[in-house]
Amino acid sequence: MKKIIWTIVIVLLLILIGVGIYILSLYNTFDQGVTSSYEPTDRERSDLREEDATVDESFTVLILGTDENDSRAEKENLDSNDFRTDSMILATFDKNNDDVKLVNIPRDTLAYIEPEGYFDKINHAHMYGGPSASMDAVEKLLNVPVDYYARINMAGVVDIVDSVGGVEFDVPFDMNEPNQHDNGRIELEAGEQELNGEEALAVVRSRRVDSDLGRGNRQMELVEAVLSKVKSSGGLTKIDDLIKVVADNTKHNFKTKDIRELASYYAFNDISFESTQLHGTDYWAQGNGGYFYRADDEHLFVLSNTISSILELDPSEPYDLLQLRIGDYLIPYEYMDDYMLTEHRPETIPYFAEEGYESPYGNGFDTEEFDYEESEIEGEGDLEDTTDEETEQNSKNPQNENGGGQEQQNGNNNQDEQYHDDGTQTEEYYDDGTNNQNQGQQYFDDGTQTDEYYEGNTSNSQNNGYYY
Repeated sequence: MKKIIWTIVIVLLLILIGVGIYILSLYNTFDQGVTSSYEPTDRERSDLREEDATVDESFTVLILGTDENDSRAEKENLDSNDFRTDSMILATFDKNNDDVKLVNIPRDTLAYIEPEGYFDKINHAHMYGGPSASMDAVEKLLNVPVDYYARINMAGVVDIVDSVGGVEFDVPFDMNEPNQHDNGRIELEAGEQELNGEEALAVVRSRRVDSDLGRGNRQMELVEAVLSKVKSSGGLTKIDDLIKVVADNTKHNFKTKDIRELASYYAFNDISFESTQLHGTDYWAQGNGGYFYRADDEHLFVLSNTISSILELDPSEPYDLLQLRIGDYLIPYEYMDDYMLTEHRPETIPYFAEEGYESPYGNGFDTEEFDYEESEIEGEGDLEDTTDEETEQNSKNPQNENGGGQEQQNGNNNQDEQYHDDGTQTEEYYDDGTNNQNQGQQYFDDGTQTDEYYEGNTSNSQNNGYYY
């Protein structure tokens, strides 16, 4: 009997020693992974906060997905900050209610880009100023602090899904998409199925059928599917593989202790998710016809106040949001002076900010998912997938969204002309609808100087001055 007891004790000790060694190994792997992927921003904290954010309280994280891969980076001599973002999700961690709220921001959303000095597609911010510029653009759009960021490239999506053993996903329609290296195709049939990494990447990249808005919904669904799989027993057994994947494919500005606390909190609490996509309308820029997505003013305002409440900050006044203040004068590619950016205020407040008004958006997250078959949003056209030859050719073309800085290289041969995101060359128009020939100069992406911003009559615009 004593021999049996001693045998059991020895076996238990060996198990404990083995577990201890494994935990220590994980601890070291975790430290190395977090340290190697840590990349601080050039700002200490958001200007919208009086004190530093902490993961002990509610906070926000901007999740950035870039369409970066080694072949593109090597071919065009680009580093990680030179790529545009294919996805932007603002995650608000509500520590008081064990809830995470996700806002998908379509990549064509019109937003003020600080390094450019004018309104442009929000996915350009990263190319011009890395994560800091993206965080700033989202702050100006929603008037809420963006405390942290996490950036992942397309190879990371593949590796993360593979590291957790794949994910269950309902593919909405048949797909035929390029693989991560753009040297092969991934074919999928519609329906619920288990996806490996390459297949998951194809699902979240495709926008041929349902545009960028449908893709945004799929991206949020995949984030939730991966987090659920990681939290399951099967996912947790592969946590060491996941740590290595994160180290190789992501950058973030979380300290090691912050991620440890988050991991512990997430593992031992039942976290719920609530998501929405930023509502808006098709917008074609006056003069060149370039496509943008104009965020809905009311949805912006409601989301801003919901997130501010979670962060225990004062609610936003309507004209705290730059888009609501600029209103009639929001024109892509045009520089604005300091008065317009900081002091200009419309004379009347919008109806949705009046006392007693109940928004149909509820808290901003009580909204229907984007339905590409019912939606009137057309999105950007000509999104058919390219062949390998066309992909290689388009990487040298200024309208290629992954060209990383190609717009800057176009320059301007003439101060009355400008190259825009759709690759067309156009004469520039001011707010009063007049051509800019002989009326002064215009700044371009190459830094050519211009005269000041022009204010003019927008009486020919529709829907309160917005050019829809």
